[in-house]
Amino acid sequence: MSKRHLTNFISVGLGGVLVFAACSKEEQTDGTTATTVANNSSGDGDGDTGDETSDSGKDSGDDDTEPTTSDPGFVPTEGDIPGANTCDPWAQDCPEGEKCAAYNAGSDTWNASKCVPLQGTAQTGDMCTYDGANAGTDDCDVGFMCYYTNEEAVGICVPLCTGSADDPLCEEQFNCSISNDGSLLLCLYSCDPLLQDCSQEGAACFWDGAQFNCDPAGDIPTNEPCGYINDCLPGHLCLDATALPNCAGAACCATWCEISNPNCPTPGTECIAFYDDGTAPPGLEDVGICAIPGA
Repeated sequence: MSKRHLTNFISVGLGGVLVFAACSKEEQTDGTTATTVANNSSGDGDGDTGDETSDSGKDSGDDDTEPTTSDPGFVPTEGDIPGANTCDPWAQDCPEGEKCAAYNAGSDTWNASKCVPLQGTAQTGDMCTYDGANAGTDDCDVGFMCYYTNEEAVGICVPLCTGSADDPLCEEQFNCSISNDGSLLLCLYSCDPLLQDCSQEGAACFWDGAQFNCDPAGDIPTNEPCGYINDCLPGHLCLDATALPNCAGAACCATWCEISNPNCPTPGTECIAFYDDGTAPPGLEDVGICAIPGA
């Protein structure tokens, strides 16, 4: 089932633009795309159809957010009762032959952690199969999760963040994305929103409130209403309606632009620097967003 309710607007203080950053639509709880709740923890891709088989989907974002429909509800099974068989994903403190994994504890997306059987030893970049968020199982090794899944619930293993919530760690080329009440600790591939250089199937570069990650992409076009950070087509940001002209929702999809070569397709918008002067990470100094000047 897909998590689609809106959460909150935040002012990220970047170029004076209000960014709509609710949940991050990532892998779906049924193995396809689903939503996760972005917590802006700097250290990337979606709810569940009610069964353990996958169907085509866009994630949470947050997919799987922010992000960017309603679901019929979910009745937990005995094994999904909150508090049952809980564990610490940072410590990976499950018995031998098990691992600590995120799962759906009677909600509509991942919201807790539990010990699950270890079903394989696949690691970073290896192909894997995800059994859905109710089960929380896959064939990745301890410290990894099957992510970027397709309609057949086949994806690749990504590492979990290590360290602690206060000092999360990922290897180079990854960002630590902590979401869904701390149940998801994913090292997601970092990216450039102008280049849209994500190589994972169905993924695009999205802002999660703190950094740019590769997450499962949505299909909402320019200036159409959105609710999650990765609801939109690649090359977009789900932006607060106050920063856009004629937005028919609480937020709409806005296009990224190059400050040095501005091109904004939506009338009434201009290319505004996304980062305040002197604060852009190396290589991202030219990133702008098409919005109403002074919004």
